[in-house]
Amino acid sequence: MSLSPAEAMMSESQRIRGSQWVPQSQRPEEDRLDRALVTGLMMEVLLETSTLQVDPQSHRNLVKTRLKTAMVNQLAGRVTLKRFRRLIREVDHCFPRYYSLITPGTSQTPAPAAKPAPTASPPSAPTLPAHQVLRQDALTDWLETEVRKLLPQRSHRKLSVSGLLDFLQHTRGGWFRLKDFEHHFGVDRKTAWEYVQKFLDAGLLCHNHRRSAAVRYALATRFLVVRMDVLRPKITEALPELPSTQTDQVCDWLAATGGEPFEAAAWQGQLQPSRCRQIIASLTAAGLLEEVNLAGLGQMYKLPRRWLQD
Repeated sequence: MSLSPAEAMMSESQRIRGSQWVPQSQRPEEDRLDRALVTGLMMEVLLETSTLQVDPQSHRNLVKTRLKTAMVNQLAGRVTLKRFRRLIREVDHCFPRYYSLITPGTSQTPAPAAKPAPTASPPSAPTLPAHQVLRQDALTDWLETEVRKLLPQRSHRKLSVSGLLDFLQHTRGGWFRLKDFEHHFGVDRKTAWEYVQKFLDAGLLCHNHRRSAAVRYALATRFLVVRMDVLRPKITEALPELPSTQTDQVCDWLAATGGEPFEAAAWQGQLQPSRCRQIIASLTAAGLLEEVNLAGLGQMYKLPRRWLQD
């Protein structure tokens, strides 16, 4: 009889703890509750990040980072500091085995880091944990009232209010190409261009003001948690040596944090670690990022409050 992921993780705890393992019946009740709590939170994070298009090593890092962030957000003020630190140690000790059990095709040995993305490639979708990036209620209300009248009168399988919302959630408000829009909705290039122009004129989208193959579109700032209209120029100014495609990536990644803390490792896999450190140092020096220290999580970074929507 096959076990559920949660049951499998619990049954494997003997191997994880090695010589320090204690039979389930002899463990303190609080110890068993702590392990169940970590397991449940990890399941939630895996569900939230399951649709992200990232390589296996990046996904592994994102799940662990998001799990610790979820613990801070959900447990602050509800458990003692001593118990919280014990929970963090439980994550550090058990995560490799838990992750390999619950994620098919993975092992305890981390996959090799992805090669740096070529400079000429278009910006990729943000690869940070699934934070609240869009101002969901404002966007949904606006699509229903303003965009519906711009859509085809005849029903279309994807080009609808719900389909457009799905597309913008997938891009997480970041830059996309006309080709991305064309392929997602299954329309020809001319039709895709016509609708994107309508959405630009209506104020749903913004344009990067580049030409030819470098043209990109993104969700207007008023529908984002992060004030990207004022933050993008500041990021470009703070990173003058960075190619424009990589600057776009940095902007999209910061928008994808939704103002939540993140670890520097969350960017690795797209850029070389040394380049990541340089970027974070430059953004911090420019006042675009600030260091935060959360109990048991070590050094993290976040956007200052002034770069977020009220």
